[in-house]
Amino acid sequence: MKLNELRNEIDSLNLQLVGLLGKRTEVAREIARIKKREKLPILDAGREQTIKDEMRRLARAQRLSVAFVDEMFDLLLDYTRLEMEMEVAE
Repeated sequence: MKLNELRNEIDSLNLQLVGLLGKRTEVAREIARIKKREKLPILDAGREQTIKDEMRRLARAQRLSVAFVDEMFDLLLDYTRLEMEMEVAE
């Protein structure tokens, strides 16, 4: 493959990543609405730990840095929690 082809592939993957992040955030907002209605707390520490454990397993399987994936999911979970809190505050 040529450099430009590979860069185009990266660009396409970036678009997919941002699209998936948008979809994930919208699902989290819907979860927040349900939690608000059912008077449940936004934070579910057990669920977050389960997600992080699974992402570590997947990182190892993909030969990715577990530290990188951990940091990325810490940021993602923090962002998601903030979006959910804003959703229930409306």
